[in-house]
Amino acid sequence: MTFLAPWVFMAGVAAAMAVVALHLLTTRRPPAMRLPTARFVPVAEARAVARASRPTDLLLLALRALAVLLIGAAFARPVREAAGPSVRTVVMVERSRAVGSDSVAMARAREMVGEGGAVVEFGAVARELPLDSLDARDAGLATVGSLSAGLIAARRAAERIAPGADSLRLVLVSPLVAGSVDAATPALRASWPGRMEIVRMAAAEDTARGTPARLVTPLDDDPLAPALDRLGALRGAHDVRVVRGAVSAADSAWTQERGRVLLVWPARFDEPVAAIGVIAFPQGAGAAATVVAPFARLALPQGVAAAANAASTRILARWNDGVPAVQQTPLGAGCIRHVGIGIPLAGDITLRAPFARLLDVLTEPCDGRIGAALVLTDSSAAWLEGDDASPLASARVIAAAAPGAGAVSRLPALLLTIALALLLAEHAARRARPAAGARQDGTPATGKVTA
Repeated sequence: MTFLAPWVFMAGVAAAMAVVALHLLTTRRPPAMRLPTARFVPVAEARAVARASRPTDLLLLALRALAVLLIGAAFARPVREAAGPSVRTVVMVERSRAVGSDSVAMARAREMVGEGGAVVEFGAVARELPLDSLDARDAGLATVGSLSAGLIAARRAAERIAPGADSLRLVLVSPLVAGSVDAATPALRASWPGRMEIVRMAAAEDTARGTPARLVTPLDDDPLAPALDRLGALRGAHDVRVVRGAVSAADSAWTQERGRVLLVWPARFDEPVAAIGVIAFPQGAGAAATVVAPFARLALPQGVAAAANAASTRILARWNDGVPAVQQTPLGAGCIRHVGIGIPLAGDITLRAPFARLLDVLTEPCDGRIGAALVLTDSSAAWLEGDDASPLASARVIAAAAPGAGAVSRLPALLLTIALALLLAEHAARRARPAAGARQDGTPATGKVTA
């Protein structure tokens, strides 16, 4: 058992010592003496305070001191110590397609967790893994792991293993691609009261090449045609079909196969054109693409716009005022993307490099694309590790900050119950002992003194 507030227990020890000291100061009646006159007998009952040479009423002393100690221990927030070393390790291991070898990453996690530690896997979501089943699983992994989700799960695991430990060590096993860090990551990292060790893994590289995108258009001279030609073979093992008119039943059936992307991009020129910016957000590890050009803002289908807040809907691009410009929804094993960006027939917008980057984002696989070239450098990831001279996280600090830390342990209530029982026993023992003023020879303490 250990205490989250040890200073309270020390105060209880001091109080118990004070109880013992006061117990040694006993109040007793002076011995009877024959006096020639009653003038010198005080009106009140004569008593004197003296230090006992030998402790008396040892049972009462033990009951009182033990009750005070238990009360101090209860308010010191005791917790049961978990078996394990004084320094325990929480390992965060990324499980995503950004990791070059999932089995190697899990092997490193096994090596570093040690006795009494915890392993947290993080992809799109994060969870703690049982230490007896750290098996590699390559199916259904996210494109890039969310470091923010991993930090949240690691804090929960640390709160679980903190009781009984002195310090906690945090280890991150990840290739650290750019897409794993989001706006919430710095604040979550700052909430960990210690340094972090980073074990770099090799990042996966998406070298697969698909077929060129197929364009279905009613226009003889579609401005998208040269842009798709310049894009060439798609990066990623997937197929893309760009439909510039109404979507047919055959298109919908084609999309439901795995690795299929249907890009619905209406060829409408009746909307007003204005110089406006579009920002595209890739789903994998990459930077946003920004294009400023005289586009027309097309209305997205009503059903698609209504599903903007659905968990399955993703926004791939927004106008510069935040309104969605491209939305993706799943369709069978594939996905369909509705594009609300109107392209004018005249001009060279589609041949410019920013538009090529936009088109690259819009034709990526349904679950995004990864790339080893987008790994964070050591200097850009230095804030994650912290100062090398900073200490490990204090286990007591983490355990004390855990939600409901006081309610998790039943020890305080048990100790207070025992202390109350001891106080009741002390009261009963005090009432049962002989009267404090009785003499050892059996004469009453209130006998008369005569001249």
